[in-house]
Amino acid sequence: MSKTFEHFLDRSLAHVVRFNGKPQQFPESVAEHSFYVAYFTVVLLHFLRDVNEPIDEAKTLKIALVHDMEEAFSGDILTPFKHYNDEIAEAVRKVNKETIPLMFENLPDKLSSDLINLWTEDAEQSSKEAQVVKLADKLSLISKCYEETKVGNEYFKPIYERELEKLKNIEHSWWQKIKNKIID
Repeated sequence: MSKTFEHFLDRSLAHVVRFNGKPQQFPESVAEHSFYVAYFTVVLLHFLRDVNEPIDEAKTLKIALVHDMEEAFSGDILTPFKHYNDEIAEAVRKVNKETIPLMFENLPDKLSSDLINLWTEDAEQSSKEAQVVKLADKLSLISKCYEETKVGNEYFKPIYERELEKLKNIEHSWWQKIKNKIID
């Protein structure tokens, strides 16, 4: 069996549960979350096209698909812990950067390198494409929290309200061009 075929058989992200520190009505895997991030990225790209905002769409979608790949190794680290202080946040970033090559090690070298670079670009938020994916990631979080609150799960209500407020206050110039078409 080829190493690339072994890579295709790895469905680890389907088994990593997000929000594992909160009771959930509808547990969500990282793979499920990544689907919504990619889908929401497609929607955001549509609105960016409508306002003639230049962006590399293929690159943006690739970033969306790999943005949480390190979680196959690390799991979904609880946000309050991950951001408890600068030292912990930096340690998590360092470990993620060191382990992301493991996620793509069975792929051809050029492809592996390209995917690592896209993941790094997202982690560093070093491009408009990465910013769009981060916003799609936030929309996925908001949508998950909304779903949980609609069925009475009060644990997600403060997260929903906090993240919705953050969404409204994002200042990227490209977001300002499309924000009113997405949220009122």
